[in-house]
Amino acid sequence: MRSWLREERIYPFLAVLAVAALVLGARGLGWLQGLELAVYDAQLASLPETSSTSVVLVEITEADIEEQGHWPISDRRLAELLREIGEGGPRVIGLDLYRDLPNPPGESYFRRLLRDDARIFAVRKFGGAGERGIPGPSMLAGSGRIGANDLLPDPRDEAIRRGLYFLDDSQGNAEPSFAWLLAVNALAAEGLHAVPSGDDPGSIVLGSQILRPLEAGDGGYVDIDAAGYQVLLDYSAAPFARFTLSEVLAGELPADVFRDRVVLVGSNAESLPDVFSVPVGGSLAGLEIHAHAVDQLLRIARGDSVPLRFAAEWFDLFAVVASSFLACVVVLSLRKRTQLGAVSFLVSLVGGLGAIVMASQWAFLEGWWFPAGAPALAWLGSVGFVTAWLSSRERAEREEVMSLFARHVSPELATELWRKRGEFFEGGRPRPERLSATILFADMKGFSAKAEAMEPDELMDFVNGFMDVMAREIDGHGGMVDGYLGDGIMADFGVPIRSEGEEAIAMDASNAVACALAMARALDSLNADYRERGFPECAMRIGIDSGVVVAGSLGSAGRLQYTVIGETAVNAQRIESTPAIEHDFDREPARILASEATCALLSPEFETERLGEIPVKGKQGAIGIRKIRVPSRD
Repeated sequence: MRSWLREERIYPFLAVLAVAALVLGARGLGWLQGLELAVYDAQLASLPETSSTSVVLVEITEADIEEQGHWPISDRRLAELLREIGEGGPRVIGLDLYRDLPNPPGESYFRRLLRDDARIFAVRKFGGAGERGIPGPSMLAGSGRIGANDLLPDPRDEAIRRGLYFLDDSQGNAEPSFAWLLAVNALAAEGLHAVPSGDDPGSIVLGSQILRPLEAGDGGYVDIDAAGYQVLLDYSAAPFARFTLSEVLAGELPADVFRDRVVLVGSNAESLPDVFSVPVGGSLAGLEIHAHAVDQLLRIARGDSVPLRFAAEWFDLFAVVASSFLACVVVLSLRKRTQLGAVSFLVSLVGGLGAIVMASQWAFLEGWWFPAGAPALAWLGSVGFVTAWLSSRERAEREEVMSLFARHVSPELATELWRKRGEFFEGGRPRPERLSATILFADMKGFSAKAEAMEPDELMDFVNGFMDVMAREIDGHGGMVDGYLGDGIMADFGVPIRSEGEEAIAMDASNAVACALAMARALDSLNADYRERGFPECAMRIGIDSGVVVAGSLGSAGRLQYTVIGETAVNAQRIESTPAIEHDFDREPARILASEATCALLSPEFETERLGEIPVKGKQGAIGIRKIRVPSRD
């Protein structure tokens, strides 16, 4: 197995760097603009409404048109409406109706009223880009009281998110918008004026706020046509007071309803196609959009709102890269603390996305547009990629772990080993460690003589039958099959998962002895099966010792074997094979011998017989040995 340390530090971070590059590339191509604007629209909808507004609407409705009997309404009727509003004491009156042609009767009356009442402002259509312009009323030419009422639909969905303060004509002159003229003339009465910013060339100071024009790459926009002096509309004005033409002409309005207000007059009838999609509330009439633009300017100048600001482009790029790298760090950190799975994936995914959205929302409420779409996409992609990569690597690692231990331990122990893999593996291999364990050796007595008399296939069936039965008993008693040694089998108790504390170490010894007794009982059943199949019966020697061993993997990288080495393992094999202990294998087919070290750990339920100190081959001195009594089956 390759080193997790090396791969986790290099491969995932290189991958998330690629994810960040892909997201930034998609953002640069404008593919994420729709996502960013969708998030922006949701944030815009979350803005609280203002407590009040200084803007009043006078709408010409479908019922008004039916009452007048024609459209457009006459100059006389429109002049009467403007005079009635003017008598209410508004600061300015905005006429959002094209009056480039006379509509008799009352043409002279209308012309005189517009010329003489400096509070009245009219509209013209600027046009451009294949769209024909419409001039304003001729009697106001050169008066500075005609503003462009052009709107800016976004190309993606035709929604009106941007407003205009100024438009550039073909000679490079700046033409003021309708909303701008109404707002700055209304504010003049409060001593609030618009002046060029000395600290920020190209910007305007209104009241105490600097109004910076929208640029092509601000916020979530990418390479938009930012000609003129564009701003983002916030649509957070309180509901406007609304009156109809008929109500105003009938004198049915509350007193002072127009006093010191900005009054906008325009159409809002179903038969007149002047409705536009907006990011908040679905759609609005053009008159209402201009009203929102005016209200926003009034609030900014009075210090009740701040114009939306944008972070530098490098910060947006940094946010994407940081989101990718942080996602990688979080997923890797969770992997080290928990088993990688659906829960950790959801925690990292939802937690990160939630943090990005909340940070973006907090910034928005503070007057900053921090685009959350690209960082969120980078987070999502990085979490998904790193999680998939880790899952793939963990599957490969699990397969290697299982291939190393599948023939040694029970499925339950293998699962526990996998769960504790962080404690167990180092450098792609099981970490070598010194620990206390109990080792059991079992061997088929008289195997060589039996092997000479059997055919190869019979011999293999004979031996495999023995190994299969004994391995199941070892698994069932919590042991690990260390290896098959020809006609013998070696089992370890207390490895590969270390037993901590004296009680656990004693339990390993008890499990080993209990396993040996179960193997003796299983041998009786196995011999009965052998007799039915015509095989010779089998006898067995078992040796057990407890003590310190070194556990680890031996072999080449492609052929590893997990095993234990040390004097305890050697002693167990010597005890099993000692000829110094006489035993009647015909009467009792299984001989079980254990060292004094093992028996000292056993509970009283096990019956043992002390055999004394006996020499063992290859060891100086002697080993204290006891015989484990196999309970009678009577």
